[in-house]
Amino acid sequence: MDILSINDLLDALEEHGSEKVIKGTRKRPISSFALRSLYSDYSDNSKHVLFLAQYPLIPSELAQTIATELKPKQIEIAAALAANPRSSQQTLNQLAAHKNASVRVAVARNPNVSPKECQNLAEDEAAFVRAAIAENPALPTYLQFILAGDAEPAVKISLADRENLDTDVAHHLSRDPSILVKTALLQNSALEPELLQMWADLDDESLQSLLLRQTTPLSPTVQTSLRYSTHPSVRFPALDRTAISLPEMLWLAESDYTDDRVYLAQQPDLPAAIQRILAQDTSEKARRYLAASANLQQDIAERIAASHDLQACCALAKNPSASPELIGELCLHPNPQVAKLVAYREDLNDTHWDRLINQRQDDEVAEHIAFQAIDYPHIEEAAAERFAASANPSLRAFAANALSLSTQTLVTLSQDPCEKVRESVVNNDKLPEAQLKALCYDPSQDIANAAEKAIARRNQILNTPSSSTDAEPLQSARATSHSTSSHRNILKNILTFFKE
Repeated sequence: MDILSINDLLDALEEHGSEKVIKGTRKRPISSFALRSLYSDYSDNSKHVLFLAQYPLIPSELAQTIATELKPKQIEIAAALAANPRSSQQTLNQLAAHKNASVRVAVARNPNVSPKECQNLAEDEAAFVRAAIAENPALPTYLQFILAGDAEPAVKISLADRENLDTDVAHHLSRDPSILVKTALLQNSALEPELLQMWADLDDESLQSLLLRQTTPLSPTVQTSLRYSTHPSVRFPALDRTAISLPEMLWLAESDYTDDRVYLAQQPDLPAAIQRILAQDTSEKARRYLAASANLQQDIAERIAASHDLQACCALAKNPSASPELIGELCLHPNPQVAKLVAYREDLNDTHWDRLINQRQDDEVAEHIAFQAIDYPHIEEAAAERFAASANPSLRAFAANALSLSTQTLVTLSQDPCEKVRESVVNNDKLPEAQLKALCYDPSQDIANAAEKAIARRNQILNTPSSSTDAEPLQSARATSHSTSSHRNILKNILTFFKE
């Protein structure tokens, strides 16, 4: 785009507009004569004057003339002149005193501003002006110190982002009470590594936390300082970044802070030596987390199971990695709370059920097994008789399945006021036939139907040629049909009742 005369310039402005004319004349500048003629002939036209103020190759004396003849309301033109790199020092000095803050902000962003005007703008009453001069690459170093003590965080945030930020100024800003200033400072990629190391070594939680959020990789020494921070909010995330070394584990295991030992107890693959230290920890919480570890050593687990550490034993009872032998020990734990948690496991075998049901002297665990509607016909006589006399209907219904119950007890259960008990005793092959027939007339239609089916099943077995009149086949067939692997009819989330 060749513009040599004022007519060419007017035609171009009318056809393309100011912005396209400025872009189109970057390689072939508009003649100075055309620019001066445009102002002399159209100084009263704000659009043309604004174009001249924005034109990056305007003659300096023309810019000065426009600045001198500006009217107070021509703020947009003044701001364009203030931002123009061709504006002279005289023009910038004049505009730096403009009443409108947006004009002064434009001057503060101009890289050609003089040190004197930098000082004036650094003391400007408007915070936005001071923030703008704080970003200016022409700002003298001594003014960085002045702006570092500014009352407005916005000014210090702008200062913190400088590429040539003075080291002492950076150190001063690191002690600023505003977290926004510290955040801006830590995002400055031009900071010296020594500064980052110094901040990592300081006992400043906010600075150390910001260092952890750095997107650029931290040096090994900085990472080490953060891993040994006195603040858990810094220390633990730093430790999570890489595997914890054995010296660090020992340091955490012997820490005076409970949170450190609890944190360590939650780590996977702890060495046996560290586990032994934590197993004797004074913190109940640390011992509990250790007992829940998937990598818990067998000898340590056995020591916990044999102890009176209730919380640790409860955690051990819920540990999916606990061995069958260990679970067997917990089945007979003196505290019913531990055994109750064992009763809700999915991996119990016949030995476990026998210990939970037949070998415990309390009824609490059996009540929870009964509540889960577990079918276990191998209840021993003493336990079955005790359960049958319980005030808990679920426990009586559970006992009604037992093949070891006496005839008198079965008769009593067949007349139990609770339907669930009568429904359960119907399926007991040792129930006398008279009582079974009586249950065919039970008020509950479901029980009556079940009794009729039980009679039909008995008759079918007795009429089979290969069958014996001995009751043993009946019992054997029924016992086989009830797997000890417990079909649970209750939602598994009832375990939440026992959660700590």
